[in-house]
Amino acid sequence: MNTPSEDNRNNENGRPGGLFDFIEQTNVIGNVIAAAASQKNSFEPLPFSNQSLFEENYDESCLNINVNPFLDQKKVFIPNVPIDLSITAERKHGAHIFHPYNYTLCFTHGPFKWEVVRTYKDIKECHRALGKLVKQDMGYSCSDIRKEDFKPEWPLFPNEHDNLINSEMIGERCKHLAEYLKRMLTYPPFRDHPSTLYLLGVSPLSFIRGIGLSHVECLIPKRTGDNVYYGHFSQLKLCCEQLKFRYTKRWFILKDTYIVYTNTKLNNLTGFSMMVDRAFRCDMKIKAGAYHAIEIRNLQRNLILKFKSSHQQKHWFDKINKCLNTTARCFHDVSLMPNGSYAPVRKKQLCKWYVNSAQYMEHVMNGLNNAKEEIFITDWWFSPELLLKRPTEDLQYRLDKILLKKSREGVKVYIMLFKEVSFAIGLLSYRVKQLLTQKGANPNIKVLRHPEHSPSGVFLWSHHEKMVIIDQSVAFMGGIDLCFGRWDDDLHRLIDLGRRENRTELDPPSYQPNAPNLAQIVDQIKDSRERGVDVEGQDNGENNEAKGDVAKPDSKNVPTSKPDSLIVAALMGNSIAKFKAKNRLNSQLSAPNNASPVFQSDVPSNSASLASRFSLKSKSFNAGHKNERIEMNPVSFNDVKLETEENMNKSNVSSNSANKQLNASNLSRQKFSSKASKYLQSDLNEIDEIEFSKKEKVKRKLSRLKKTMKRKSHNPLSRLRRQSSNSDSDSYSDYSDSGDEEAKRSFTEEIVEYPNISNEGYYWIGKDYCNSYKADFKDVAQFYQDQFDRNSTPRMPWRDEGLVVIGEAARDLARHFIQRWNQCKREKVRHIYAYPFLLPKSYEEPFDYDYKSWFKDQLINCQVQMTRSLDAWSGGLSQTECSILNSYCDLINNAEHFIYIENQFFVTTTDPSRDNEVKNMVGNELVKRIMRAFRDRKKFRVYVVLPLLPGFDNPNAIQAVQYYNLRSIVNGQFSIYQELKNQGVPDPLEFITFYGMRNWAVLMGKLVQEIIYVHSKLMIVDDKYVICGSANINDRSLLGKRDSEVAAVIKDEELFESVLGGEKVMVGKYANSLRKKIFKLHLGVYFNNPNKLDVQDCVSDEFYQHFRSVSAQNTKVYDEVFKCLPSDNIINFETLATYVDQPCLSKTDPVKGKKELDEKVKGFLVDFPLQFLCKEKSFFPDIRTPEGLVPIAMWT
Repeated sequence: MNTPSEDNRNNENGRPGGLFDFIEQTNVIGNVIAAAASQKNSFEPLPFSNQSLFEENYDESCLNINVNPFLDQKKVFIPNVPIDLSITAERKHGAHIFHPYNYTLCFTHGPFKWEVVRTYKDIKECHRALGKLVKQDMGYSCSDIRKEDFKPEWPLFPNEHDNLINSEMIGERCKHLAEYLKRMLTYPPFRDHPSTLYLLGVSPLSFIRGIGLSHVECLIPKRTGDNVYYGHFSQLKLCCEQLKFRYTKRWFILKDTYIVYTNTKLNNLTGFSMMVDRAFRCDMKIKAGAYHAIEIRNLQRNLILKFKSSHQQKHWFDKINKCLNTTARCFHDVSLMPNGSYAPVRKKQLCKWYVNSAQYMEHVMNGLNNAKEEIFITDWWFSPELLLKRPTEDLQYRLDKILLKKSREGVKVYIMLFKEVSFAIGLLSYRVKQLLTQKGANPNIKVLRHPEHSPSGVFLWSHHEKMVIIDQSVAFMGGIDLCFGRWDDDLHRLIDLGRRENRTELDPPSYQPNAPNLAQIVDQIKDSRERGVDVEGQDNGENNEAKGDVAKPDSKNVPTSKPDSLIVAALMGNSIAKFKAKNRLNSQLSAPNNASPVFQSDVPSNSASLASRFSLKSKSFNAGHKNERIEMNPVSFNDVKLETEENMNKSNVSSNSANKQLNASNLSRQKFSSKASKYLQSDLNEIDEIEFSKKEKVKRKLSRLKKTMKRKSHNPLSRLRRQSSNSDSDSYSDYSDSGDEEAKRSFTEEIVEYPNISNEGYYWIGKDYCNSYKADFKDVAQFYQDQFDRNSTPRMPWRDEGLVVIGEAARDLARHFIQRWNQCKREKVRHIYAYPFLLPKSYEEPFDYDYKSWFKDQLINCQVQMTRSLDAWSGGLSQTECSILNSYCDLINNAEHFIYIENQFFVTTTDPSRDNEVKNMVGNELVKRIMRAFRDRKKFRVYVVLPLLPGFDNPNAIQAVQYYNLRSIVNGQFSIYQELKNQGVPDPLEFITFYGMRNWAVLMGKLVQEIIYVHSKLMIVDDKYVICGSANINDRSLLGKRDSEVAAVIKDEELFESVLGGEKVMVGKYANSLRKKIFKLHLGVYFNNPNKLDVQDCVSDEFYQHFRSVSAQNTKVYDEVFKCLPSDNIINFETLATYVDQPCLSKTDPVKGKKELDEKVKGFLVDFPLQFLCKEKSFFPDIRTPEGLVPIAMWT
């Protein structure tokens, strides 16, 4: 029985009454209107206006990732591939009056399958838009075409309204709509129309090869979130919500691991891609101006998406969450990303290691030449003129030629370089950018330099990554920059005379037993300054007394700087003659005006008062010259002569005085060796640079101030953005497509003309032949000119490691590059569309490269995880990532048998909580692991190989870094050795030992030696695990907030049985083969092993003692033959003063010395001098020096 209310709602025919009757009447009206509209024709044709347009005018290559996003007319569909579809209908819940059905359109286009949900209204709106296109082409509308004029191939749109279709007829309706769409999609003008793309839910990014299938696409209004991360000033909050009401419509695309949008009003220009990471969040919220909103947040950005309905909102929310739980789970699930990394552990990756850079660079060259789509490069220093294969005279092996060639082939090249502080370090990154982009004329090479120092406040940190990524599939990485000085092979040659013959017959002994040592020279200089006498023994006191111009200097005002002066000379390896010449020059400059010092004619007349500021300390230690650097450019004798004569002609002195000074100058030249004279010019130049009067400085400041005030728009913030060097600053035209059209059209031709080079068979051409211990790189733009005399100066060998990985791990590294690139573009060139946002490739795409032709050796299967150090300033992250440090600590803690470390630095601590200067825990983890072995009475070995001295030409920088190295190892309460002894280990050397590397040669009749500079960033654990990348062992590289770094953590998958410590264990093919080659090179048995030395068991007592004994013997022989620096025999500065001048076999008996080297030195291994300057309380640079003034974090 019905209730009264039900009776009121039902009429006598049993149909609903009241409101329901009104709705039914409305439906009837709608049906009448629809029937009237469709009375003329039940189908409306969509004629093809031009039959010739059926042919596709492009091929499938247009859909490559390096082509389609950059076309003026972007392509969407795969050419000559049909689009199949099927349609099903479902009546809506609470059916709409006019549109009661939802139609599900399922499409298949080649390998792509997708589906969208649309209403009849959506399809009809698309038909109307295409009808307008027909009317423009044919002059009449589709509805004017008579039925008898219909053609069989034309699409026919069913005009019957949905309200006229009942459940029995809906199947037929779906067939009609499917047939209409199939025919319509065969005609390219209809298929590529924007209304059709909206109906199908596709875009120019839908079918690009490599980036995978889109989960969902739609036009959605969006606005930015709250935070913008920008350098150290990283959290600039938009506090007022009213300022963020503005929504802009963008076409959003959900891919497998990221969300990206395009601007439909700007030719579908790709925008910033939000990648899924550990902090990725998707929440449905109610926001200002958006009742149905989704907030998307990751470590780099925050977006608000506004939807029309709750249904659309929920649809996108479900799609995103499904993506997070499936294709993007590896980047979102923290359990899959150990040690806090941004990337998961990838299995079955193909890997290969490189010891030294010769083969590494050759394989990089092979990779570049085989690139098909994209090349990603990032380096701390990049030298375009670097030869990747040697020795050769063929410029096709030069890096810039290869990149320009690939750009002409259509490959996109993206390079990120560290933007140096130009007055502090000369990497010439701006020059690199101008050369490779051909001043903006080359559209296929893009170079970004970062950071912008002024707005970001980043001055001390750098981008230290080194990687080359080919097509997001092959990744080369490690510690090897593509720059000068890095190329080396397993021989570590000291000499390179090309086709010239080296004289190997030794010269007679050159030792002079009565020659004064450095300490005596310093005392002599000090006495001469007090008495007004020059170092040559000429008494200037009489002249001073006769003239009576200047009083005798007060000895109390002369600081005692013996240790500092000696470290300048001794650590730099300067000869006594050079040290004597330098100090004699300073002595004469500090003499009174009326004295007759040697070379006085070379100094302007007002130099005496300026030079009197010099103390007895070295110039680099003088507080008055904090920005000064010691430059020891080799200058020919003729250059010195011309310079001095030119200055003499300019001086306003009498002719007699000038002749007297010239004679004295010539006499002094005869007394000095030619080697010492090479360095005099650099000293004179340094003095000339600082000799400006106060009036001139004031005039320059006033002039700059006037120019600034005359500017129409004086903006202090814009001045902050400028760099200190105008020639090094980026302008808008540097990033935009500047230059005339002719230059753009002819970008395939090189704009920069290079000089003809005849390398004469050299391995190292021009500036590539270097020795950082003698002098840093200078005039790098003149790359073809030698900086050193190859007949007298040995090069500094370079030790480094790298690797290549093929597979998903390479794509993870490319993902990191893209994150950094997009953030850098967003900061620097956001509105310069010539520099695009980059897209990561899909992980479901196959790796279809013929890698076997690239590599000579077999690749090894490994598990690989990419780790990094990244922060807000370096990558725009809201949370600092230090996964490299975490990986180091984890592997050390879990090591079972041994650890091998090879690194450029070793700055760490054993107690981060109490140590106020160093915070990384590598030292602490090493101590804990050694103590566990000590308590368990098990064998455990730690080998550490470091550079014997930091690779600087500045003695203060050498002191600073060496101070913290020794502080971490043996000196102080936070050192490893001290902590082990405090915990009861009687002899830490039984567990952990430190080494360096040297090599020797005969150069033009003289015995020479040089430190092999260890630049590696490598750790091997138990012959199973390897860490290799760009990160040093110091706070700069490991804390994450400072330098940006990348590293690969590798675990072997191809295991075999071996022996460690006398026990049978399983070791990996990758780690074991790498470690064995390194040890064989160290011990000198790699090329020839007559005694069949087995380096397999590196834990056993026999091998460990043999390793130490070889190193000790090599160290002893080098000391006997050369008196090398540094040395355990140098315990204080007084010993350092006389050490290099002590008799040694290279001076007293070179033949015997060579025999000792030939017979006793094995390999390159030597002891690291742990007792070097051990009696000095602290040899950190003086606070009055620039190196002493900078924050300590600079050196740690």
